[in-house]
Amino acid sequence: MLKRWYIWACLLFWINSSCQNDIAIDNIQDVPSFQEKDNRYKDVFVILDGTWKGEFLIYEDLNPISKDAIDLNNISLSLFKARKLKQVNQIEVTQVYTSETPYFQRVEIIDFYPDTKQKVVSKGVNKIQDGNMWCVVKKPDETVIHKGTTEGENTIIWQRNERNPQKIEYFKETVSPKFYEIIGWGYYEGDDTNLSPKLWFYAKYERQ
Repeated sequence: MLKRWYIWACLLFWINSSCQNDIAIDNIQDVPSFQEKDNRYKDVFVILDGTWKGEFLIYEDLNPISKDAIDLNNISLSLFKARKLKQVNQIEVTQVYTSETPYFQRVEIIDFYPDTKQKVVSKGVNKIQDGNMWCVVKKPDETVIHKGTTEGENTIIWQRNERNPQKIEYFKETVSPKFYEIIGWGYYEGDDTNLSPKLWFYAKYERQ
């Protein structure tokens, strides 16, 4: 009887352990173990596989208005034109995506800043872990983590909300067979979150 109880205890421990990921979210080396709840996001990243090149543009809103006057979850290029945003920076970007499983994709990002001639290489992953979507990018000076949701078949929304220091971001990324479009905004340290975002972002990359 004791032996049978011991076997059941070991089995329950193994089942419980197999259902838990002990891999940290910021770990981009190890592939998390699969869980049944990951299935809803199966192959969500596969459309990104390959090489993309384009420009990432950064804009500043010189006359912020009340945040309540803008639907920050429903943003488009027409909003940029209506707000008369000023372009303040431009980055030439190359991104290479490689899926290893239907739930785990590696990415290498090469950012080139034409004004300073600086090149920055970052590595990261898109992954499904514990039923959630994550984008983790390790830059030379920081690790950036966004949590994701889907909108329709080809759009992913990535967000982060950090307080010390303040980094609140929202990116809507839509992928088609030939193009990859990003539109978003961000609040950073010192920005008033009662007003519309000070910084806005737009990018359109072409598949190579």
